Amino acid sequence: MLKAIFSRWLVALVVCLLLAAVTWLVYAFGGTASSYTHLYYIPIILAGFCLGDIGGSVTGLAAAALSGWIAYTGRGPHPVVGQDVVLDIFVRSTLFYVIGVLTARLSAILGERGEESATLFSASHAVSQSLRMEEILPTIVRMAAEITEGRASVIRLLDREGDELRSAASWGLSQNYLAKGPVRLSESAVDQETERGEVVTVREMRRDPRFSRYREEANAEGLVACICVPLQRGGRFLGVLRVYADYPRHWTRRDQRLLRALAGVAAVGIENAQLHESLRRSYWETVRALNRAIEAKDPQVLGHSERVTDYALMMGQQLGLSPDEMETLRFAATLHDIGKIAVEEQLMRASNPQAYRDALERNHPLVGMSILQPAEFLRPALSAVRYHHEHYDGSGYPEGLKGEAIPLQARILTVANGYDQLTSPTAGVPPLSPSSTLAELQRQAGGAFDPRVVRALAAALGLSPEQKGRVENPGPRIPETFARSPQGTPES
Repeated sequence: MLKAIFSRWLVALVVCLLLAAVTWLVYAFGGTASSYTHLYYIPIILAGFCLGDIGGSVTGLAAAALSGWIAYTGRGPHPVVGQDVVLDIFVRSTLFYVIGVLTARLSAILGERGEESATLFSASHAVSQSLRMEEILPTIVRMAAEITEGRASVIRLLDREGDELRSAASWGLSQNYLAKGPVRLSESAVDQETERGEVVTVREMRRDPRFSRYREEANAEGLVACICVPLQRGGRFLGVLRVYADYPRHWTRRDQRLLRALAGVAAVGIENAQLHESLRRSYWETVRALNRAIEAKDPQVLGHSERVTDYALMMGQQLGLSPDEMETLRFAATLHDIGKIAVEEQLMRASNPQAYRDALERNHPLVGMSILQPAEFLRPALSAVRYHHEHYDGSGYPEGLKGEAIPLQARILTVANGYDQLTSPTAGVPPLSPSSTLAELQRQAGGAFDPRVVRALAAALGLSPEQKGRVENPGPRIPETFARSPQGTPES
């Protein structure tokens, strides 16, 4: 702020010095009839660009007054006399004033367009950096409110049924207002106009007959005016961008132009994110189908990977993993035992099945990694699959990694594996209650398990090892079994 004020004062000083210098040149060498008077345009244009309407008009009038003074006194080498003096002063004052004001207005327009371009560039950059709507849309709604100096903003997307507009991102709105009730196209005249591709501006919502619902909620939130802009892509209506004001407001053409451009950027990001989400869903469904086909060979482990996935994601949220890390953890948890498909096939040809099982069991993480390696989208999950049987104290396999050297996602899978193995019924071994299982995991924290991950599991389940008695398992209740060793350590 101080820097801006200092810069304006510096420009004002330079303008004053230029006015003085030009006045001296006109007085000393040519008078008002000389071409030297055109030099007055320099300080006028400078003031208009840097100091705005007031600076440009004041400088123009000052230049006219100085040149008029020279003409009136008749002290220049070529003085203007008689009625020509008045006419000369009037014409020169008008010309200098108009030039000052026009320069200031052009400067303001260029400044606005520059800000608009910078805003749209920032929005486009934000959209290009992510394919997740939960990352794109919050940036868009914040920008929409900031560039229009609005009180709040929200993006509502049309659901699959094609009637309800559901809040996807908001800025400046309370959760109470967002939860006020469903917003349906069939019940909202404003949204119906927006669906047709129109920008709808409302100066005062409580007096507009199109806003018949949720008026009291809007008043309680302090929302008075709004502008609604359609989100469209290829003629397809995706939703609506709304910006609110807390006073009766006339929405300018600039507001409408900016929000339309921003809505266009948002629509591109939404469509790309939806396509990406559809592709991710296809990947995920394919992975689940593959995993179920593998587990179907052994009824004892059917459902194990899905339960491990649920527990792992719960811990991942507690540990603050990013959306990309959570997706990687989901794939790794679902496919962490895929290497056992080779174990089962080779056991059928073994002369000593138990000995062969023990040997192959220790290699199934490496086998699983080699199976998944050709799939490009599964590459980030390979390390978790490879190291999910490593122990925090270094006693695990296949490489005997220790502590933080084990990838975090692999440490999460180790704990999720142990929890599911101990809480699932097996032949001849009854399951432990969740609280007893948690006590066992905490007993082994620092040994087989990462203490921080065990604490995350306790927080996710809302349990503590001090709880007495058998507690109903709050996780997925799948009746299939999964093997548990007599020592109470996970086998898969």
